[in-house]
Amino acid sequence: MKKVVVTGGAGFIGSNLVDKLIQTGREVTIIDNLSTGKLENVHAKAKLFEYDLSDISSEILVNLFKDIDVVFHLAALARV
Repeated sequence: MKKVVVTGGAGFIGSNLVDKLIQTGREVTIIDNLSTGKLENVHAKAKLFEYDLSDISSEILVNLFKDIDVVFHLAALARV
């Protein structure tokens, strides 16, 4: 597991996961629309792509997932 995608990686849980993954030497790509996540939560070494997963083209998604080993899907609209 070298290359990782974290959807929702700018949120609280996602950003903490991203931090740990980067500490362990992973290359991390974040996909987040920043509707509830925060830009300041994004690790400087992570690549951020600002997309809404409910409205992303399949072509863009295929390109973002190219050569990716693992996907952590944490994007959600929490209803508390």
